[in-house]
Amino acid sequence: MPQVPTKLGRYEIVKHLANGGMAQVLIARATGIEGFERHVVVKRIHQEHAADPAFVKMFLDEARTAAALHHNNIVQVHDIGKENGEYFFAMEYVHGQDLRMLLKEASRRKHKVPWEHVITIMTSAAAGLHHAHELRGSDRKPLGLVHRDVSPANILIGYDGTVKMVDFGIAKAALRTGEGTRGGALKGKISYMAPEQCAGKPIDRRSDVYALGVVLYELSTVRRLFKGENDFLTMSAIVAGDIPHPTQV
Repeated sequence: MPQVPTKLGRYEIVKHLANGGMAQVLIARATGIEGFERHVVVKRIHQEHAADPAFVKMFLDEARTAAALHHNNIVQVHDIGKENGEYFFAMEYVHGQDLRMLLKEASRRKHKVPWEHVITIMTSAAAGLHHAHELRGSDRKPLGLVHRDVSPANILIGYDGTVKMVDFGIAKAALRTGEGTRGGALKGKISYMAPEQCAGKPIDRRSDVYALGVVLYELSTVRRLFKGENDFLTMSAIVAGDIPHPTQV
């Protein structure tokens, strides 16, 4: 595991949370005058990628994309910094679990998720996504933002009942500097990809809506919708569109 620093800028590192493809995810504490204290999540680019301009660009793209989104159902980015030549950014800490863990626990206990919770979670996630889809630039033109990785792992449920979308790291939008991700490249978790995404065709906000529909199906049934023995079979099932009625599973 990469070495965890004790401090990044004004943030005191509390614990290591996870390792992503291009960054460490850490829980940190920000302090200020008169005993001010706030916990945040810090993403820090991996040391082996810090000198790679392409990785640095992707990392900063994620920070810029997330920082442009201001909505109660989207995790907020507070700050971006650079320490010893390594970039990091700090974002809102949600004290809770992701929806993937909730579904896993419901499946283990053989429980259905109460409908009032299903409705609250899905309407909140949809509101956050809609805000992102409607985002406009300084010229008031639509940015065409697409999350591209809507899945239970990227929907956070706070212990206080808050619901927030997270991880716009592979989002595609006009606000990116340069070309961003290549058209036709497969991005996101296979089981939640739309048919056109599986085929490497151009995608738009409707692909996110499709993915959210898959999440709704799984939240309602506590069953995986698309899970083949390998990625090819999973994508084949998605493209075929043979979906059992929720009341039959």
